[in-house]
Amino acid sequence: MQTGPLIFLHVPKTAGSTLHRIIRRHYRLAELYHTDQQPDGWLAFQQWPEAKRADIRLLMGHVEMGAAAFLPRSAQYFTMLRDPVARAISYYGHARRIREHYCYEAIRRRQMSLAEFANSGIDVMMDNGQTRMLAGVLYTVPYGELTPDHLQRARQNLETFVLVGLTERFDESLLLMRQLFGWRNIFYAERNVSQHRLSVDEAARVAVTAVNQYDQALVAYGRELFANQWATLGSEAVLHRFQRLNRLLRPLTYYGGEAARLLTNG
Repeated sequence: MQTGPLIFLHVPKTAGSTLHRIIRRHYRLAELYHTDQQPDGWLAFQQWPEAKRADIRLLMGHVEMGAAAFLPRSAQYFTMLRDPVARAISYYGHARRIREHYCYEAIRRRQMSLAEFANSGIDVMMDNGQTRMLAGVLYTVPYGELTPDHLQRARQNLETFVLVGLTERFDESLLLMRQLFGWRNIFYAERNVSQHRLSVDEAARVAVTAVNQYDQALVAYGRELFANQWATLGSEAVLHRFQRLNRLLRPLTYYGGEAARLLTNG
């Protein structure tokens, strides 16, 4: 069960929007800080008085390793990882669809394909973004200049996490969070899922794969860590019961989380 504060290191396009909704059910407003939903959110948080930061039980957002230094009490990290090619495809689709994304104008103006975007160097999240965040070098290492040492650092950091979840095994990841963090209501309906599936040719897949070799290795290691934790704490019977009930509750969860909470928690 959770004792000290938690940091959800949210890698973009790893089902974080859905997870955020679940997280918010379990913490009071004063205990929770979402860096991506505040003006200059991460910089603003760093400037808070220490006494105010001490009240935070869960910090979440697109932060990287090192965020724990700004919490007065010892914090534990958790994250979600995703297949690098699938994540990059989803990220590109999001960037070309959402006007607020900082690459939207460049993609539209230059009519950039997925392969061109991957090779353009304009967004480091396309260049082993998961390794960058887990190694704590998201913006400090230029595009294309990660090294095996950065991968090793990211792997070592993962080993310290209380949980490494997987987008491809989202339900199992939620059940582990419920057990580790004491969360009660983890029922959900998917949010921020694109209805516009991109048609991706082989050339695009090759281009994306080429700039995500370290992420391929990192996610493979994350899968090993997850498998070991699930083997120790997980239950296939509990998983199947949860999935059946979640299907039944999905309409209530989507349109009214409070209704689902009342039905499941009494």
